[in-house]
Amino acid sequence: MEQLIKKTQSALGYTDQEIRYIRYAFTALLYDGSKLFIFAFFFYFTGHFMHFLFALVPLMILRFKLGGLHFKKYITCFIVSFIYLYSAIFLLPMLCFPHPLAIYIILLLCTVICYYVGPNSLTRKTPKSEEYCRKAKFETFQLILVIALLIFIFSANEYLLVSFWTVVLHTIQLSITKLMKEVKT
Repeated sequence: MEQLIKKTQSALGYTDQEIRYIRYAFTALLYDGSKLFIFAFFFYFTGHFMHFLFALVPLMILRFKLGGLHFKKYITCFIVSFIYLYSAIFLLPMLCFPHPLAIYIILLLCTVICYYVGPNSLTRKTPKSEEYCRKAKFETFQLILVIALLIFIFSANEYLLVSFWTVVLHTIQLSITKLMKEVKT
């Protein structure tokens, strides 16, 4: 691997800094790809692959737009991500099935919290631009609104309940990120 990187660096004239960025990007893609593959495999064989997709799509949009908790070690990130997905797919829908009116109120509360807390990340050194933050908050509002409308139309849909719990869990972890960041500073 190291020889391939050195060959690429000399052939294309990349600096050491650019090679570090490429290595970081490749490693991040490999780690995230492997986690997604393992999770997809697990939920497929437990018969909850569609539930997994209904958790994954809002999770990825929310994480990309608003950030959240990040861990330095792969195993810690893997375990927390698994607990997050397992909770949204298995635990919370079985333990708590809120009334549709309560779901709308909770989603409204999540929208407000995400608006005031996000975008936020423990690892980001430079803050995002005002334009990016405004756009990310609006897109988050749109996502939560779409989930609320789908729940209104298809109120007994178990997949949408997973999306609901994903939004709730993301809002909680985003709030934790904000608190942790404030404690650090």
